[in-house]
Amino acid sequence: MGEFRFDLCQKLTAGVVEELCRRKSGPEKLLAELRQIETEAEAFLDRNPHGDRSLIDCGAGCGSCCVVNVSTLIPEGLAIVHYLQQLDEETRSKIADKLEDLWQAVRGLDDEERMFLRRGCAFLDDQGCCSIYPVRPLLCRSITSTDAESCRQALSGQVFGEESAVIMHQFQQQLYECLFSGVAAGLEKAGLDGRSFQVSGLVRYLLGHPEVEAELLNGKRLSWQELY
Repeated sequence: MGEFRFDLCQKLTAGVVEELCRRKSGPEKLLAELRQIETEAEAFLDRNPHGDRSLIDCGAGCGSCCVVNVSTLIPEGLAIVHYLQQLDEETRSKIADKLEDLWQAVRGLDDEERMFLRRGCAFLDDQGCCSIYPVRPLLCRSITSTDAESCRQALSGQVFGEESAVIMHQFQQQLYECLFSGVAAGLEKAGLDGRSFQVSGLVRYLLGHPEVEAELLNGKRLSWQELY
């Protein structure tokens, strides 16, 4: 099998997203396309020799890497909000409170400062599992480890200035990063906001301002002041 063309994958993804956005088909079709992109990526990894994930040691309840900044595109944030709306009111309220608390602690922090804080993602449940796993951001999907314990040690070591590599599934990482870039490029080409935002701040804002969804899908660009 020949070398996988990440550049072509990114270009094709951008074209699909741009065309769909230009049709102004509404949020459901855009979010459905995002889900399709994620589903096809998972299926591709499962059947492609480059995507052999048998050595990945990540599992439910680990959450070691869930202490970092996660760049998230607006459609991904909307997908999370739509998913949360399907949960019971008590769970939604608990997550909203955790988002507010976390965002007050991490807003404005760079990647190193965010990791040093060691605050877990607001979407982790009491067992340390991802409560939004089906709609988790593309860049969350890109992160893997071949040894969960080594991953925990490496991340802890970075807090104290100790450099230690986390061995990841590089093909999976590159695939999701190229899909992320493709979606972002497609949004911008269609005249929408293709910038990324920290997941906690973005989802917190979208939950508190449901009326902004239509505006965002019609070209509104978020300002950093709005998120704060």
